Amino acid sequence: SISIIKYTNGEDADVATGPFIPVGGAVNWTYAVTNTGNVTLTSVSVTDDQGVVVSCPVSELAPGAGTICTASGTAIAGQYANIGTATGTPPVGPAVTATNPSHYFGTTPSISIIKYTNGEDADVATGPFIPVGGAVNWTYAVTNTGNVTLTSVSVTDDQGVTVNCPVSVLPPGATTVCTASGVATAGQYANVGTATGTPPVGPAVTATNPSHYFGTTPSITIIK
Repeated sequence: SISIIKYTNGEDADVATGPFIPVGGAVNWTYAVTNTGNVTLTSVSVTDDQGVVVSCPVSELAPGAGTICTASGTAIAGQYANIGTATGTPPVGPAVTATNPSHYFGTTPSISIIKYTNGEDADVATGPFIPVGGAVNWTYAVTNTGNVTLTSVSVTDDQGVTVNCPVSVLPPGATTVCTASGVATAGQYANVGTATGTPPVGPAVTATNPSHYFGTTPSITIIK
């Protein structure tokens, strides 16, 4: 008899999701193959159902002996699964086999933000006209546009505006609306909101969006 335990980046990931690996990152599989019978096995090899090329350092295993076979690849997006199959030939009788699955999840983290001033998506000037001293209400619609959950989700504003977000964790596809407020100042005003979130692996992701308003000071003169 023969046994196999397959690892993905060092993790015995028999069930999903397995390790999170950024898309394009290295995937290293190891296959621990052991002769669990009482006779020597020859022609020992490992194959993979996803066409991964597996290399084994030996092709013969005495009873109780083991070997580590290896393969490598590059992470693709989303849930990935493959199965390693170990095969060995005894002195008599048919070849013996064993299988073991493994998994990983290829991550593509991303985030988006749309900033509104008094309900207006004012990416360019002038934006809404607001009387000086009037209320300014900013909303920041933040969406997880990637395929993994983001934690530590927050929004900052380049003009020092304090932004409040109701949640700090966003699953894929989820949106939260953060808010801030202020008082209109005179003339053209611009600020930029930056959304940030932390994926399971890799650096934080960010996105920015500007907004504008124009603080009005209307007056009239009469010359008689």
